[in-house]
Amino acid sequence: MAIASFLEKHPKVTKVVYPGLASHPQKALADKYHRDGLHGGMLWFDIVGGSEAGTKLMNVCQRPWSLCENLGATESIITACAVMTHANMLKEDRLKVGITDGFIRISCGIEDSGDLIKALEVALEQI
Repeated sequence: MAIASFLEKHPKVTKVVYPGLASHPQKALADKYHRDGLHGGMLWFDIVGGSEAGTKLMNVCQRPWSLCENLGATESIITACAVMTHANMLKEDRLKVGITDGFIRISCGIEDSGDLIKALEVALEQI
């Protein structure tokens, strides 16, 4: 939740999708089914500057983040989907399923959220 809140306020981020945020259209439903306000460690955000900015973010983002196309590991993972996991899709097909050029997916692991936020903050400053 801390990472989603940080990103939602960042000027280089246009959208954050995380069920724990008040801005999520199904927050009430998520609150009903997710115990104790715990909404998981997956979220995505849209970065200003599209795939070029997403690629740069992947190049400058440092530990504790890992750059890979995996999910659900104990390590925190960051992926620029338009140029990684969905690079073989036509742009119009990606857009139909909501994967914009600036779509960044995060899977948070067991690292301290403060360390993860600091690494994101440093990386976003370089874009």
